[in-house]
Amino acid sequence: MNENEVKNEVLSEDAEELASPKKKNKIADFVAKIGCLFIAFFLWYYAAAVDTSLSEDVFTSVPVKIVNTGSFSVLSGDDVTIDIKVSGKRTLMSRLSAGDITAFVDVSDITEPGKHQCTIQFDLPNGVNLVKASAGSISVYVDDAEMKEIPVKVTVTNYMLEEGYELGLSDITTDVRHIFVKGPKAVLDRIDHARLTADIGRVTRTVRYNGDLTLIDADGNAVNNSYVTMNVASATATIPVYKYRDVPVTIRYKHGYFNVGNCTVTVKPATVRIRGEADVVDAVKLEYELDEKTISKNTSYDVGVSLPESVQNVTGVQNIKLNVELKGMTTRTLTLYNLTVNNPGGLSYDTILGPIEVTLCGSASHLSRISAADITPVVDLSSQSGGSGTVTVPVLIRIADAYQGRVYEFGSYTVAVKIKG
Repeated sequence: MNENEVKNEVLSEDAEELASPKKKNKIADFVAKIGCLFIAFFLWYYAAAVDTSLSEDVFTSVPVKIVNTGSFSVLSGDDVTIDIKVSGKRTLMSRLSAGDITAFVDVSDITEPGKHQCTIQFDLPNGVNLVKASAGSISVYVDDAEMKEIPVKVTVTNYMLEEGYELGLSDITTDVRHIFVKGPKAVLDRIDHARLTADIGRVTRTVRYNGDLTLIDADGNAVNNSYVTMNVASATATIPVYKYRDVPVTIRYKHGYFNVGNCTVTVKPATVRIRGEADVVDAVKLEYELDEKTISKNTSYDVGVSLPESVQNVTGVQNIKLNVELKGMTTRTLTLYNLTVNNPGGLSYDTILGPIEVTLCGSASHLSRISAADITPVVDLSSQSGGSGTVTVPVLIRIADAYQGRVYEFGSYTVAVKIKG
């Protein structure tokens, strides 16, 4: 082999080595593409197989609804449940729930009340088919629907009262006195009233309680029927809580002349027992005023017991007797000439001449010392606004400070005055 042949052979080997990596890269790319196609085909095949394959599932206790009752009410058959088996594509079944399935019977073809056998129908999602049901029909009993008016009654439970309080059970009122119920005649015939059960706990004041109504029969049992409806489902009861209180009878003196030293007042009865709502009862006072200027000797009074309309007089006494006993008190009459006039309006009048006689009350010692000079009779024209003619006006008796609270005039006094105009 000459030198040129050796050189060419070396160059040929080098060229093959340079070309070999390119061949390898092309082969690897080809294999990767084939692998991707194979994986894509497998995924497509798997998805198609899963999506088209059927699956079954069982749903238990599916309620059977009764629809299109028309003028009838259902007495029985409205509480039936069944078990069903359904099928469909696996992907669809995986998302299916009991709420997607409806079982019902249509009673629109029923024309007479009584017991009827009705076929169960199903409302299923698209792509879901019924395989099997535990029952194909149910027995339904229907009756004519009627309306009835019934009273609302209140039952109070679980309550606690302090001593001196009681519930006014016979005086409970409700915002709704009657309600209307509609449903099967046979059921309505059993209903006696609608009951509001009030659980009020510990109370000291009148309670207002709101709650749901329950239908009750004559024996006190609840009447439950899903096809009976009420036009009002709840009510509010006003439950009075009454308080008993012994109210003392008290006396006050109009002018402050009487005291324990010169007067004794006895009251019979000394207290009056009353009953009513706590706020009203607590505000009641039995207080009577004595006008000393009308009392000059021992005397008795009968005064009526006046109470708010909502308060009951438990004692039953309609009148209080007041016995007034004066101690060391006597009277004295003085003739007064020195009349003065209070005339703020400047009226023109004829001269007012005395005398007037005034009866005074007080202790003997004070009355023995007092004289006409200690008393000023004042003819009061302040209430006259004008005009002319003879009018009767009051005479105010003013007693000197030394005798204030110890001596007072008995009765009231007036004089006739001629107004000139």
